[in-house]
Amino acid sequence: MCTSGFIKGMAAGLILGAAATMLVDPVSDRQRHKLMKKTEGVFKSIGGVIDTAVSMFS
Repeated sequence: MCTSGFIKGMAAGLILGAAATMLVDPVSDRQRHKLMKKTEGVFKSIGGVIDTAVSMFS
């Protein structure tokens, strides 16, 4: 389905953008761990929303 591909593309773009930002703007170890912990929670939330959206259209 087109919606699934769009969502996967958006997720991939988000991940690649975050990685590029980390390479361009390095931070200290403490800040990086704190950011990774927050990012993990955000991705879990986004994953839940994507799962719900996909199940609604299936």
